[in-house]
Amino acid sequence: MTSTAPDHDLPEGFAWRDAPIADPGVVERGFTIDVEDAYGSERIPGVLWAPVRAEDDTRPLPLVLMGHGGQSHKRSDRMAAIGRRLARRQGVLAASIDQIEHGERGPLSSRVEGADDPAFRALWQRPGVIEQSVTQWRAVTRTLAALPQVDARRIGYWGLSMGSMLGLPFIAEEPLIRAAVLGLVGLTGAGVDGTSVAANLEAAAPRIACPVMWVMQWDDEQFDRAGSLALFDLVGTSNKRLVAFTGLHDAAPDESTALTREFLGRELSR
Repeated sequence: MTSTAPDHDLPEGFAWRDAPIADPGVVERGFTIDVEDAYGSERIPGVLWAPVRAEDDTRPLPLVLMGHGGQSHKRSDRMAAIGRRLARRQGVLAASIDQIEHGERGPLSSRVEGADDPAFRALWQRPGVIEQSVTQWRAVTRTLAALPQVDARRIGYWGLSMGSMLGLPFIAEEPLIRAAVLGLVGLTGAGVDGTSVAANLEAAAPRIACPVMWVMQWDDEQFDRAGSLALFDLVGTSNKRLVAFTGLHDAAPDESTALTREFLGRELSR
């Protein structure tokens, strides 16, 4: 059985970093991608989840890029669970990277106490942080799209909260993204007050052209209801839908995640 690309003919800057890890129906493997741009050079670590397939099944598969939330990382329990389920149940590849200043790329996965922590707030007050993230995400996307097992015509994105703060502007710039799950973010609230994030989101949202599923927590204490609805309204595509559940920011039920996976599976199978 196989599910990851052979170690030859890999794109420039891409390298596997460890041996595959087998899980029922899924193979997980870490990788790195070297990115060099106007912001400098960096080796970005990631992880790929792939469905187990027969040795002679070499068809390229859809890929879902995954942006984790704040104070998290690429292999958090939540990211791993979603990545494995996308591979096992939707039959697609899923890849997560450590987002800027998180995981192996910085201190903001475990050393801060929440969105109001000064260290976390400082990230969003740093000039150019969203532009840098967009540039890096685009480089990662182009590299992964060149892997032999990836169907570059069917790439999606899944990212909520910080995954949308950084992912929404990226999707607005990246034509390879065919469908996206966004949400748990808005133009107003404690999560964006005092930063330039809202202005970036407001400018980027009208340029999104792919199908979108937007996720809301009706009682979100980080991004208020009015600001989330206003941002959803700005999303440029006419092919968009909103799913809302009662509860606070971190209280999204399993049903919410299942709906987002099913949405991406449908859109990327077209």
